[in-house]
This record gives sequence, C-alpha cells and structure tokens, in this order.
Amino acid sequence: MSPLFRRMLHPLVLLVFTLLSVVHTWPLVPKLHTHLVTGREDVLASVWQTWWSHQALWVEPQNPFFAPGLHWPLGAELYWHTPAFAKSMWGAVLVPFMSPEAAYNLLILSTFVLTGYTAWLLMRYLLERAGVAPVLAAVAALAGASVFDFSRYHLAHATTHLNLSALEGLPLYLYFFFRWLDEGQRKWLVGLGLATLYTMLCDYYYLVYLALFSFAWVVMERWRHGPLVSVGTLKDATVRRAGWAALAAAVACLPMAMTLAVHLFPAPVSQHHGDSDYFTDLYAFFIPDTLSAWMEALPRWAREFSVSLVRGKMATNAEEAGSFLGWLTPVIAVFALWRGVPDGRRWVGLGLAFAALSMGTVLNIGLSDQTSPFVPLLLITLLVASVPAWRGRSWHRDVVLALGLCTVTAAVAPFTAFGHEFRFAFPLPYLAFKHVVPLFTRGGMPVRLALPATLVLGVLVSFGAAYLGQLASRWGKAAMVGAALLVAVVPNVEYLSRPLKMVQMPTLPPIFDEIRDAPMPAAVFTDHVLGQWEQTRHGKPVSVARQARLPVRETALTNLRVYRALEGRHEGYSPVSPEEREEMRAFLKQNHYRWFVAHYHHPARERFVVEELGGERAYSDGYVTVYRFP
Repeated sequence: MSPLFRRMLHPLVLLVFTLLSVVHTWPLVPKLHTHLVTGREDVLASVWQTWWSHQALWVEPQNPFFAPGLHWPLGAELYWHTPAFAKSMWGAVLVPFMSPEAAYNLLILSTFVLTGYTAWLLMRYLLERAGVAPVLAAVAALAGASVFDFSRYHLAHATTHLNLSALEGLPLYLYFFFRWLDEGQRKWLVGLGLATLYTMLCDYYYLVYLALFSFAWVVMERWRHGPLVSVGTLKDATVRRAGWAALAAAVACLPMAMTLAVHLFPAPVSQHHGDSDYFTDLYAFFIPDTLSAWMEALPRWAREFSVSLVRGKMATNAEEAGSFLGWLTPVIAVFALWRGVPDGRRWVGLGLAFAALSMGTVLNIGLSDQTSPFVPLLLITLLVASVPAWRGRSWHRDVVLALGLCTVTAAVAPFTAFGHEFRFAFPLPYLAFKHVVPLFTRGGMPVRLALPATLVLGVLVSFGAAYLGQLASRWGKAAMVGAALLVAVVPNVEYLSRPLKMVQMPTLPPIFDEIRDAPMPAAVFTDHVLGQWEQTRHGKPVSVARQARLPVRETALTNLRVYRALEGRHEGYSPVSPEEREEMRAFLKQNHYRWFVAHYHHPARERFVVEELGGERAYSDGYVTVYRFP
C-alpha cells in the first residue's frame, strides 16, 4: 500500500459512506431544511431533545437529563428515557445554525456515515489479522460494512428511532476489544472504555448486546485451552485481558450507571412497550419488510406476509419488521465459511444464537406459532449431525439415523392426536433469556437482537469479498479490487429502502406568537407530543412529556382529573362535583396555565374546557384548537 493511498484511505472511506448514505436515505439531503423524517411521535420527541440539548448545554447550562419545562410544574426526568444523548448533544452545536428539524435530519444521516466507517475499521482489522493483503482488506471491508450499515434493521429504524439508529458505537467497541485482546496496548483499552460509554449514551440495550457478545467470545476462546471453571482460567492471558476490558468499561460507564440506579427505585413505568415480545418470524429473515424497495416486486403471498407481520404482530410498528438478511448476501457468507473463515464456527455460533433470541419466546413460521414436530426434529437432527465433538462417539450414527427417520415420518405422515394433526408451541431461548438478563422484562424487544446477527453476517461477507478478490487476482490487481467491490454492491441493492418519507412541518398559526411573547410565568396545557415539539418555538412550559419510561413521581401528576380530561382520556369527562371543579381551576391558576392547545377537536372535551374549567376558544383551524384560561 503506497504512502499516498494510506493517507487518503480514511477520508476516501468516509466519502464513500457519505455518498452511499445519501442514496439510502434519499430524499433526506435535498429536503434537509424544509422537511422532517416521517414526523412520527418518537421523531418529534427526538427533535425536542436536540433542541433541549442546546438549551441545557449552552443557553442556560443545567442538567440535560431533567427538563423542568415538561410535565409542568413537576418537570420530567429523562434518565430512563431514550434521549440518545451521544447524538442529541450535537444539537448544542447545530441548533444555532439551523432549525432543530434540520439538525435531527443531519443526525440521522450521520448515523449511516459513522456506522459505515466504524464497521469498516472493524472488518478491515479482522481481514488484515487473518493475513489478507492490505489493499484487498480495505476494499473487501466495504462489503461487510455495507451489510451492517445499510441493513434493513438500520434503514427501518431510521424512520423513527434516533437512539436505535446510532449503531456506530457497536463496531467501534469491537474494534478496540479485538485489538486489546490481540495486542494488549493501553490505548486500545482506553478506546474500549470510551466506545462503551458512547454506546451507552446512544441506547442502553446496545450496551447489554456488547456485554453478551464479549462474554460469549471470551468463554469460547477459553474453551480452546480447557474448561472455563479451572485454575488455568485465571492464568489465561485472554481471560485476564477480558477482565481488564470489563473493568475499563465499568469505570467509563460508572457515573451514568450510578445515576440510572438511583432513579431506578421505584421502577419507572414502561408506557409504550413493556414485556412486548415482538419477534422475528422465520420467513422474515428472507422476505423484505414493508419499507423495502423490493416490496412491490414480491409475489402476492410475500407482500401479504410482510403486511400481516406489521399489522398483526408488530402493532403497526413497521420499523420492527426490519430483519431481512437478503438473498445473495447469506450465500456470500456461506461461501466464506466454505473457504474457511478464522474462528468461523465461533462467528456462526454467535450469529445463530442472536438470531434465535430475536425470534422471541416461541418459534413462528409464516406467522403461526403452532409448529409441526417435523421442524424441531429436523433442527435436532442437524444439530446432532453437525457438532464436531459428537462425530467420534459410537452412538452418533445410530442417533442421527433414528432422528432422521422420525423427521421423515413427521413430514410424510404428520403425527396426530385425537384425530387432528399434532402441533405445539416450540419454546425458544428468549423465554428464559429475558428473565435472566437484566432489563429485558421491562421493555426489551427480542426482534432487535437480530442486530448482532447482522454484524456477524457482515464479518462473514467481508471475508467472502476477500476470498473472491483472491480468486480474481490471477487476472491482475484491478480484477481483484473489482471482484471485492462487486460483492459490496450486493447488500446495497438487496437492502435498499423505499424513498424516505419526509414530512413538511406545519407553520404555526399567529396564536403561537401570543404564547411566545407572553411574559413569564405562563404555561401551556396540551394533549399531544406535538405540543412538546411546539415548545421549541414558543419556549413556555408544557404539560406533556413523551417518555419511554414514566417515572413514578410523574405518574401521580398525569393521573390528575384535569390531565385525564384534557389529554383525551374519556373517563375524565364523567360528572364533576363543585369541589372537583374548584380544585381543577385552582390547579390551572396556581401553575399559570394560560392556554390549552388541542390537536384534535372533540365536542365533549370542549364542553369540559368551557363549562368546567372556564376556558374560552381563542383560535381554531385544521391544525389546532386553542383555548384561553382566565
């Protein structure tokens, strides 16, 4: 590799992933300043978070994890929320030069650019460590990085979740992790700690993914030399370095972890998805989701499957269905395994383990959780036949033959019970996993565990690209590079999304000028996360707060009669006693609520506002109805 190419390599890779990110998120860039990605509730909350980071870190320096202007007058705690602070903190830099919406759009784009680059660093190192020539490693790593960066998981969640889109910390951590295990230099340990903290400040669950991955990798490495529980384990160099890595990660995350622990009791309430168990159907690994560019080209039954998966199983959350692994991409991974990937069994084991966890509590095939015995029998037969340690046993051939006969019988003549075909719910590892690993019973989604499996797929594909390049090298260096680049095209085509939905945000009516210019103290009661977004324009305290987990201290506030009524919970419209009427009016007056901004009109609520709270309609159009309180 020439010195000039070496100097230009990293900027060139960043440029490549910038251009690819623009293509995959089109038309985000041309509409960066005029529109907002999808405009959904989670997006609006993240736009507010971007604006709030600027307010808390620059305008009036204060704790960015507590927003006194939400859930007024109590204030909202954001510790167990998902603020993606490692990303939204850039709002402090960007918001003075652009709108919060444009800053958010730019942050979404940056997740693709940075994820591509950090995944490339990891893949390139793994290839060079395996003896691949530097030039070929640099090019082949583009293929593996594209698999992870432009995966359906990443592209689907980019429509809604800033925290889940910020994937760049995962491959960066693994890059430092492997370099530390291999070389033992302190700079890699420091990098590992910083990457761990960065990942934690993007999404707490991703920190758990990395801990699981690291632990499993070290355990399997130790098994090469002997049993895990033995005196030799303490003397193993890899185990010792892994211990230092765990300590560095713990030290880096300790301040934030302690803060989270302090605010964990009493445990926050998961409002939007508790023990949801969103799963990956077996078909979903091989059929594109509803946001894919391939959706219209699918056969009718495949389109219906994707739509049914979203509507029936994902509760309309289309982004959770983004687990498609491609058609040619897995073939390239299999080719790499056939050629011989270093630690290939370990990579495959980890990938299959995370894929199995992503399938939830029971096996689902074609949206049915009632499975014929044929499937588990086939899986058990393949397991027994493929485990190398079992092949030398005297019973191996007999057991495989017996299981094979049972499998064929179940396929040809289905087992019956009481005259009906016997089917049952086949339990999967996640059923126990969520009760053993912290946090997962309080909002963990198994479907998202497909992400580490996609990272493993990217590693295998990078080796596949390298091996194809080596085969083509007989025709010259240009052919070698071209073959590796051709592999990189495959995931970029297979994972392509439909054009990203960009929504033009509403122009606020003149009544909001009155709210903005009103002297303090003044507050706004509102009924939707749009009211939280509107705070970025008028700056007044608001009653609402969009939080992933609602602190118990705020639950009592949101359960007040006036909150239940004005937020549209119909049980709040029951008859009001004179005492209740005076109590609600006193609450509004004492906390300086001067307006109620309603984002949908309901006659019962209007009667409640006018007759019970003494409000009067001040403005109404197709966007809002605004009432003034005396």
